[in-house]
Amino acid sequence: MGESGIPLFEHCLLSASVSKAVGDFGYAKQVWQAAVRKNAGDKASAQQQKQPVKAAGTQDHSLLSASEQNRLTLAIFAARRYVERSEDTGGAGHHLLGLLLEQNAEYEEAADAYAAALERVAETSNSGRAWIARVHLGRALCSAGRCDEAADVYDRATELQVSVEIDSQQAFYATLGHSLALFFAERLEQSLGMFEQTLEKSEAVPALRPVVAVMLAQVLWALGSDEHRALARQHLLEVMADHTGLLPGLATLFGIGLLQGDGDLIAATYPELQKLRDQDPAHDVARIESYVALLREDPAGGRRALSKAVYRNPSDAQLWVLLAQFELRCGHNAKAMCAADSAISLFGQATRGQFSWSSAPSQAVSNSATLGVVVDASVVKTASLEQGRVARSAARRAVMYQPWVETTWNALATTT
Repeated sequence: MGESGIPLFEHCLLSASVSKAVGDFGYAKQVWQAAVRKNAGDKASAQQQKQPVKAAGTQDHSLLSASEQNRLTLAIFAARRYVERSEDTGGAGHHLLGLLLEQNAEYEEAADAYAAALERVAETSNSGRAWIARVHLGRALCSAGRCDEAADVYDRATELQVSVEIDSQQAFYATLGHSLALFFAERLEQSLGMFEQTLEKSEAVPALRPVVAVMLAQVLWALGSDEHRALARQHLLEVMADHTGLLPGLATLFGIGLLQGDGDLIAATYPELQKLRDQDPAHDVARIESYVALLREDPAGGRRALSKAVYRNPSDAQLWVLLAQFELRCGHNAKAMCAADSAISLFGQATRGQFSWSSAPSQAVSNSATLGVVVDASVVKTASLEQGRVARSAARRAVMYQPWVETTWNALATTT
């Protein structure tokens, strides 16, 4: 039926006379299928333009248009109503609800929906659908930060995989998800072995093979021994020899150069990273520079890197959030508050289409319009206020106890 069927289902869904659950399921499924087609088109376009292809299985929530977001919200409502109205034998309704919630970045709720689907699939003895439900549950749990649970779920899916028929792409994405869950659960030795399997299966998705190779090197580095880190560096250099413009690989080598104080490696990678600045929507270069500066106890260097990034892209709220988080870590609460306020202001301008800069890049607009900007900026503001109250209280006590000491008055003045 395609996207042309969505308005019909939408009309039925909103009609007070319709009470059959099948209409709810039909509308939710049509919205999901339209999103899958759009996501596939976006990936094909990215490959044609030689841009990085994301490994995620769901659409980037921050890039939804207003009409797409409205339809997604309505589809979630429809799917919820379907599972409430029907017995949902086999768990298809709960599974669809999980997919929609995951697309809306509601990962905890998505995990609950997948778990409910898995319970219903278990009653049917359909091992293929049970495997799919487990893989999706593991992905949602990992996205929700529950990586230990996710790794256990993926472990059970791997045990089940030998008895089900799946295609090579499904096997690749499942193994990749398992690898990431193990890594973030800090089960590094297991993660290394799983990433090696992922690399072997990456022929099914050639565009992601170099990205997986970089991830494998990152696990080697995280293992920490001199031998592992030397191997990680050598592996990365081999990858970059075949993929010179690969942003994740360059960013990783640049970070290694900074940590090891390798001037030659920094000099080789930094100019290449600057050339790829437009392909760095997550601002990994500035982020790495600021983190390493803190590790080296050089806050001025970190502030310089982030300030330059903000100067180049003043309309990108995510850069202002990075600057706010950095200032908070440095204990500069007033500066952190100002940067967080700027991020929230840009979010409002982006969502209303009222950017102060008429030539703002499209990536800056999409970065600024994500709800994560508001959440992260609000966290910074709350932490800054709390730290400020504690500092003011301490300064007042110091003045009361030692009013003759000039530095106590200076401290009070700077916290007021």
